[in-house]
Amino acid sequence: MQEHLLLDATNQILGRFCSQVAKKVLLGENVVIINAKHAIISGNKRNIHEKFLARLEISTATNPTRGPFWPRRPDTLMRSIIKKMLPRKKRRGKEAIRRVHIYITDIPERFKNRYQKLVPGEIPNADKKRLSYYNKFITLENLCSRIGWNNQQLEV
Repeated sequence: MQEHLLLDATNQILGRFCSQVAKKVLLGENVVIINAKHAIISGNKRNIHEKFLARLEISTATNPTRGPFWPRRPDTLMRSIIKKMLPRKKRRGKEAIRRVHIYITDIPERFKNRYQKLVPGEIPNADKKRLSYYNKFITLENLCSRIGWNNQQLEV
């Protein structure tokens, strides 16, 4: 049986957290991330929303149905961020992204038997304590609900 590293994304700064996860999966570790919707993005709420909404308006002039398509769920958004931190066209990058399993809240009951050996772990220097008292932030759930995620999809 394979060991899986269990990481909780609650109050973790998204960029720092994802970069450390990308490094771990490149080294060959299997990673399970829970509570993806509680990860935080530091910055002004308005600027973050405008940045992501501007990405959604980009389309090709000839055929808008070709994309680019952006994820709207917290788990798929976090997966795409991690994927962009891995080597894109290399075989090891494609194999590394397969070792990452991300869940919005907790591991659903139907997938619990998949992970027999879960080893709890932490990512250093990615928690909310790194932000000063005056820094502003939003959660990934807040951002995703603003860009079009329907929260009723949570029940599995």
